[in-house]
Amino acid sequence: MADNKKLKFLKTILPGRILAESKRTDEELVQVELTTPDHLDGFMSTIHRLVLVTRNKSTGEEKTSNLMVKVMKGDQSFRDSCQSPKQFCNEIFIYTKVIPCFQQLLESSKCSVRGDRWCPKVVFGVAGKIPEYSDCSETILVMENIALEGFKAGPRNDLDEDHLVLMARNIAQFHACTYAMKITKDPRLEELVKGIIPFDFVSEGKVLDSYAMFFKMGLDRLFEYLDKNPKLLDSERFKNDISALRSRYAEAPVHLMQKLLHQDEFSVILHGDYNRNNVLFKYENGKPVDIRMFDFQENRYGTPAIDLTFFMCMSMPTGLRERFWYPLLEQYHDSLMLTLTDILKCDTNDPRLAPFSYENFKKHLQRYGMYGGMIAVHFLPWMICPEEECAQLAFHFANDMYSPEMKHWLNTAGGEAVDIRLTEVFKHLSLQGYFAVVHED
Repeated sequence: MADNKKLKFLKTILPGRILAESKRTDEELVQVELTTPDHLDGFMSTIHRLVLVTRNKSTGEEKTSNLMVKVMKGDQSFRDSCQSPKQFCNEIFIYTKVIPCFQQLLESSKCSVRGDRWCPKVVFGVAGKIPEYSDCSETILVMENIALEGFKAGPRNDLDEDHLVLMARNIAQFHACTYAMKITKDPRLEELVKGIIPFDFVSEGKVLDSYAMFFKMGLDRLFEYLDKNPKLLDSERFKNDISALRSRYAEAPVHLMQKLLHQDEFSVILHGDYNRNNVLFKYENGKPVDIRMFDFQENRYGTPAIDLTFFMCMSMPTGLRERFWYPLLEQYHDSLMLTLTDILKCDTNDPRLAPFSYENFKKHLQRYGMYGGMIAVHFLPWMICPEEECAQLAFHFANDMYSPEMKHWLNTAGGEAVDIRLTEVFKHLSLQGYFAVVHED
């Protein structure tokens, strides 16, 4: 019954509100088609396809709008455990306030970067009570369906250099807007940062239980594998780093994650969940040439390492990771400086840019670079396990994330391939000195 109420709202009431929000008062609805493809669902959202056919009241000309409607999954208990309402409100804030502000910044400075090419265009967003939809507090986000423009998902997890460079250079442009506003002391930045509801792993001594469990189980799995294969601890540095991680954070790694949310001069408005599953690529002759990002649910104001090391630890296979780690960071930083100098109309020797130099950026990453490894330790099994195992994880996550079945799949999904990959990721982070934060008092 509840689902029928929701579907009725999406099909009969929402279209009119979309037209009103878009100021398309000269158009009337001719046809509405609503479908719900299973493969588009996110971990905390359901995504519907909505096709609107409208007719101009004066000319009779018909127009078809292909849209995606994103709504929250689960009952109130599930949403509360994941802090879904907070995440979805933040996502709407990014689309409706942050990105438009960044676009205005780019346009007013006559920058060659176009902010309207970062994401699908949002045509409607609302958060709060929607009585016609449900009795709970809800969020509804409606975006253009860019699949019709040729954008599609990339490889399931592992990316090659072309994909990785697109991701790095794209997010650098987004980050550059925060730095430009910092440098020019733009008063709008403070308002944007204040508008993001803090999404902490630990707040006032209380931990975010669902994340705490996933981080702990991920580390437990890694430690268990290393105990069975001690020869993999093949250097004193790696052995000491893993020992410190175990002694300090094995019981509650969520506190390490909270430590990595510390803000400093490098802090920017983040995507927060910048990974292969939250971007779409456009291809020409099999090569990725353009990118769009979406799903800003976990956005924060914090270290750029959150957006960078997430996808680098997840999607750089062994071999490429070791060879291309720093060239990719250079691509990011080059794009960052290129965008900054274009916005500010200065050259790279401008003293205002000195705090954000590549050397300072690399030092910053040594303090915050563990973030990607800690994400990978719990999320990599989802992304590289067989699809049937991923379906089991998704099912138990939605129905009872604390169940024995969920814990079983978290500990086994992907088999030894996951264990080996995670060991290689952590060994790489150790070699780069990214365990420094683990050793801090």
